[in-house]
Amino acid sequence: MIPLIFSTITGNAFKLAAAAAEVVPEHCGPYNIRYITDEVIDMFDTFIISYWCNHGTADDDTIALLSRMKDKNIIIIGTLGAARDSKHGEDVFRNVNELVSKRNRLVGHYLCRGSIDLKRTARKLRIPEGVKGHLSPERFERHKESLGHPDSAELEGVKTAVADFLTRLERSSSGGANCTDADSDNMNIGRTSSDHAISEQSNSDNVKSDRAALR
Repeated sequence: MIPLIFSTITGNAFKLAAAAAEVVPEHCGPYNIRYITDEVIDMFDTFIISYWCNHGTADDDTIALLSRMKDKNIIIIGTLGAARDSKHGEDVFRNVNELVSKRNRLVGHYLCRGSIDLKRTARKLRIPEGVKGHLSPERFERHKESLGHPDSAELEGVKTAVADFLTRLERSSSGGANCTDADSDNMNIGRTSSDHAISEQSNSDNVKSDRAALR
């Protein structure tokens, strides 16, 4: 059984996790990261974690969760507001790889674009130029390019990537190549009673607060 966990404020990471779940035969979730206890962590060897980008790396909740894990197999999937093939996208991809690998085994990483909450970023337009947090009108216009992501192609992409990562992990478990020694092309696919351990009430809250409101 493989749990899928997501951290989100816009719904992007939930969409990735829900899509990935379709290609994981034996899974539980997706579950909101807020409900993941140490007891749940101890129950599983492999996790699929969906994050959102914050300050050039994973969001704080994902960082905290990974710091509580040790020697787990991690498939990490995530979204960022910028284009995936931008320098920022490459930096985020590298930083998250390093973050996961500090204490756990990185099986694979899929990263794509996600919609930015323009209502939140528009507030920064009112911050004077030269003051921390200022957002220029030009950058705000670029933020608009993120709308509609992850799109259908990116959701199909995460399915393909996760299925490939699971195949790699299975080969590793059966005595094949170590998943941490995966070749560069495969690692970079992102470019182009367990259910009861997390209570039914938590899952219900998850749907209400993150699938409906998604903030």
